[in-house]
Amino acid sequence: MGYTSTPRRFLFVAGTVIRHGLAHALDRRWPRLAARCSRWLPQPGLPGPERLRVGLEELGGTFIKLGQMLALQPDIVPLEYCNALFKLLDKVDPFGWPEVERIVEEELGRSPDEIFESIEREPLATASVGQVHVAWLDGQKVAVKVQRPSVETEFWSDIRLMEGLLSTIEKFHISPLYWMLEPMGEFVTWTREELDYRHEARCSETLRKRAEGRVGQHVPKVFEHLTTRRTLVVEFLDGVTLLDCLRAADQQDEVLLARLTARGFDRHQAASNLIDNFLSNAFEYGIYHADLHPANLMVLDDSVIGYIDFGITGVMNEYARRHLMKMTFALTRGDMDLFHEEFLRVTSWGKESDLPGFRSGLESIASDWYEEGPEGPRLVANFTRVMTEMLQLSRRTQVMPERNVIKYIRSSIAIDGLVSRFDPSFDLGTYLADRCTKFLQWQKRSQWLEADRFLDWTGAAAQLLHDGPSRGARAVDRLVSGELPVELDLGQRKGPEQRAKAIQLACTVAGSAALVAVTPEPALGANLLTAALLIAAWASIALLGTLRRLA
Repeated sequence: MGYTSTPRRFLFVAGTVIRHGLAHALDRRWPRLAARCSRWLPQPGLPGPERLRVGLEELGGTFIKLGQMLALQPDIVPLEYCNALFKLLDKVDPFGWPEVERIVEEELGRSPDEIFESIEREPLATASVGQVHVAWLDGQKVAVKVQRPSVETEFWSDIRLMEGLLSTIEKFHISPLYWMLEPMGEFVTWTREELDYRHEARCSETLRKRAEGRVGQHVPKVFEHLTTRRTLVVEFLDGVTLLDCLRAADQQDEVLLARLTARGFDRHQAASNLIDNFLSNAFEYGIYHADLHPANLMVLDDSVIGYIDFGITGVMNEYARRHLMKMTFALTRGDMDLFHEEFLRVTSWGKESDLPGFRSGLESIASDWYEEGPEGPRLVANFTRVMTEMLQLSRRTQVMPERNVIKYIRSSIAIDGLVSRFDPSFDLGTYLADRCTKFLQWQKRSQWLEADRFLDWTGAAAQLLHDGPSRGARAVDRLVSGELPVELDLGQRKGPEQRAKAIQLACTVAGSAALVAVTPEPALGANLLTAALLIAAWASIALLGTLRRLA
């Protein structure tokens, strides 16, 4: 469907919403009247969740994408609505091959047949923004993602309508619709990023390089010379989408289940990899895939998880990562004092916030999250319930997490929902406690290698080199004058070994001082840091020698 103007699109959207809203109201209150009006109303008798899905399908374009986002947010819409909206993940009609040829030629200057050795005319997958074709490039199988012909016109028209709706809700204080402000605002921001495939390519390559070598995940390589605003070419991942895995389990598809088994698929290992990848990417690298619906996750050989479609990516600074890690650890251990403290560190509040109410509310809702075990409280509530209740409490008390933290929480909810569906026996609470303990230990070790710590050491060494000679001279002067009550027994220490050690000490100090004086800026690897490291190494060797002699 093409959108010729925003007013016409507005009339279509308004008409669709009114028709489905009226049908839903009649179904709930006057079902007999709804049956009589079936000629004018769309599909009377549909339950609420299905009504929302059908309505979004009719609206098409951006609204399908909005439904996909809502499917992963049980903190905003009820769980039964999320399950219904999951059907929108792969229900998008493809566009024709002539349009694919035209877009590729406009973006890359050549037709698909001139660029690739071969390319399939029928798309492998379709989505609300684009569709994917399989091709061969220099003997390698690749996935070619092409944006829909009119997606910019359609999406920008819908974005303007959404922004107008948000402005109207805020201006006229329509409180029953306040719940729409946050998800729609985020959706508008995410959609702007998704309409440029170069943003997706940058995020994908960044994560691929940072996570290189991890055995549990695979991020496809991007072919940058064939990537533009409307085309994206990446390494093809030969696997099965997690969505197909879930459907195979639900429908008892023996053929697909046997295929998965032959490729070494293990539910528990796949769940572990999914969680490990997410935590490692978020906590270690500060960047992670934030659109974790099952159509974007591939199960590869030996339960390795492959990631596609990086249109929505989460980025966190070191401060947020550190406190989210501690918050998650406190949650798994039932330490509500620490959990409350760390949660407040990643939230914002003002005069209208109810901090005492938040604290008492947290104690109230957390009482049902745990059961007592031999080693203390054990988390038995699933992560979706915990985080959903936390966000609901945050809204009531106006103690809201930062936007990047909300994205992390919602990604966590999405993973919890996936794990609970394909491996219900997986003990997420215990696994999270173990992983967070290891991450906190890793963080403590890594702090010893941070640049700031080296700078502290370097500064101390520079101060020593600057003040050391004068301090040493004063100490010797006091020793000679008798101010220091020290008795020295030098004994017979004038042999070659003692002279060699004295020469080594003199060379170390003189060389370090020369490095500091001559090379204030790094040159050929000789700088203040190398001087500090040389002194530290020499001091350690000298100390060991002294301890050995004392023993």
